Amino acid sequence: MLLALFFLPAVAVIVFMVVRRPVRVLAEETPPPATVSGAADPVTTLDALLAELENSALGNRSAAQLEQLADKLEAAADGLKGVG
Repeated sequence: MLLALFFLPAVAVIVFMVVRRPVRVLAEETPPPATVSGAADPVTTLDALLAELENSALGNRSAAQLEQLADKLEAAADGLKGVG
């Protein structure tokens, strides 16, 4: 009789697995595809801004002009955050 008590948990688990209902999986909603706002190719825009910055670093530009270029680069970099 004592030996039968050792098998009782195993039998209970088998009965539970056979009797329980199948698992229902709800359809998961997918997020909308990412869209890029602004320029069609932000990498090209960023490349052009970097080339302009390189040219300005070699020339005699004022600090205000360099800051303006830096602001343009930051805006282009913000546009690249959602890409890739």
